[in-house]
Amino acid sequence: MSRSSARDFRERCSPSTCCADRIAALVDSGRLTVLAGKTCDAAPGEDGIDVRWRPRGSDAARTLHVTRIISCTGPQGDLARTDDPLLAHLHASGSIRPDPEHLGIEVGSTGRVLRADGEADERLFPIGPMTRGAFWEIVAVPDLRRQVWDVARYLSNAHWVGGEGL
Repeated sequence: MSRSSARDFRERCSPSTCCADRIAALVDSGRLTVLAGKTCDAAPGEDGIDVRWRPRGSDAARTLHVTRIISCTGPQGDLARTDDPLLAHLHASGSIRPDPEHLGIEVGSTGRVLRADGEADERLFPIGPMTRGAFWEIVAVPDLRRQVWDVARYLSNAHWVGGEGL
């Protein structure tokens, strides 16, 4: 099992977010486990999702039962060429569609996914590089923080709240 250390988080977190110590505390307390690998498949399971994944450096797949999935998809954004099972399934089912430049997922002005029929989905909000078709430069912490803040305001029905908290 490949794990990240608290030191890895300190090197990857922006100093202004002060998240490294909180993440390290969660890891140290056993409340958070960081695993590195590749998702092979995901299917609904009892009270959650059964994810079949292959740990980094291993040829053997394992199954992990989870209650939530946060996909941190990297730079391959072309949905027609993706080998990510979650993105491939969402694309094939019409739940998402590629942006016009095939850089990622097409989103509306509130950040919601646009389905194949052009309607916005009330439940899917991609964040980060998969939205670069709409936002282009969306990899730096300040940009991501703004995007997360906008989605949080939308989900909490607080559209009127300004930039406080950023």
